[in-house]
Amino acid sequence: MSLEGITEESIARFTNDLLSKLSELGGSAGNTTLRRNLEWEDRIYWPIRDRLVDQGRLELGKGKGGSVRLVRPSEQDVETTAAESQPLSQDQPRPYPIADAPGVTKEDALYEPIASVLRDAWAKDKRYKEFLVETTARQGSRFTKGKWTRPDLVVASMTTLLYVPGKLFDVTTFEVKPLDRIEVTAVYEALAHRRASTRSYVWMHIPDESREAVNDSLSAVVTEAKRYGIGVIIGSKPEDYDSWEEMVEALRVEPDPQSLNEFIAVQFSAGNKEELLGWLR
Repeated sequence: MSLEGITEESIARFTNDLLSKLSELGGSAGNTTLRRNLEWEDRIYWPIRDRLVDQGRLELGKGKGGSVRLVRPSEQDVETTAAESQPLSQDQPRPYPIADAPGVTKEDALYEPIASVLRDAWAKDKRYKEFLVETTARQGSRFTKGKWTRPDLVVASMTTLLYVPGKLFDVTTFEVKPLDRIEVTAVYEALAHRRASTRSYVWMHIPDESREAVNDSLSAVVTEAKRYGIGVIIGSKPEDYDSWEEMVEALRVEPDPQSLNEFIAVQFSAGNKEELLGWLR
């Protein structure tokens, strides 16, 4: 079913009506109940519902005939794995003390130089021909589905393999950590991102002169990352790919396609989503 022949004004009205009605019903309802309350024909209900799911504003649920629920900005992500909910034990290395970290670069100052390298040297090294880089950390107060669901940087890529038919689509996430936040919690954050991505990395800024001081914490991160297949990259100069060292290669996984689709719908900018659609046309 499609919305062909229906004006954008009408589509906007149908969209608002569905969201309002679902809110009246408590935020969740079966497809049959919602459709009956709206008094819509199938040719209107299903395309409008699917569009809202693609936009990350509705989530599909279970039940007879299926169901939908509103994705609310106030929600927190409670689908944490056991690993993500583990507190740091007493014998785990603590983060590098801020007072002992001379010249710590703030996390948000690391995003752009890292993103620039991802677009250039890193993409060339990975032999990417079609790719885009999204700085997802800088989305202001826009809702992105709760704690630990928003990575700092994302690379989407499409590659062709020499002896394998078709194209390989990847979404690689990066959790960026400054010198004063070198701790195993970063691995659990990256693990949360991998629910809807094919690879996840922790990228840590460790200047050469501070390497020895954080060795214990770094070792703990590397050990935990290997356990869960999370990649680890450290760099003394975020803007210089020659200073980057991939200490653990990220394991490639195949996420649930619906989760991957929702991740792109929520996390990516409109322009980058349009570019992604162009790859598929």
